[in-house]
Amino acid sequence: MEQASVFGREARFHHVGLAVRSIRDAWPSCTPQAEVRQGVSLSFLDLHGVRIELLEPLDEDSPIEAGLRHGATLLHLCFEVPDLEASLQACRPHRFHRLRPPVPTDVFHGRRVVWVYSKALGLFELLET
Repeated sequence: MEQASVFGREARFHHVGLAVRSIRDAWPSCTPQAEVRQGVSLSFLDLHGVRIELLEPLDEDSPIEAGLRHGATLLHLCFEVPDLEASLQACRPHRFHRLRPPVPTDVFHGRRVVWVYSKALGLFELLET
């Protein structure tokens, strides 16, 4: 198996993001938390040792709404990185491009995230440590 270092040597897997219509319908014991800047409510659960982020749209303008209309539920993989700018530089040669500037998140206590996309691999979230 080939070892890839797309987001930098210190990048570590953090979670898988799954889009759902309703977090409470998908997993009744989860308590959704609004992330208004990103247009979603979300909740985390541990599924056999894998952290899963369930995301539901806040409204019809949510960035995950179009994917849900087409049946897409696997949304993204998230990697925790010590330096967002260095990770963005590291992933460019692998044909990833930044979708928008980094933003702070409430759910991660002000830590910033940035979204990158590859036509070959899809959507990834980078979370600063």
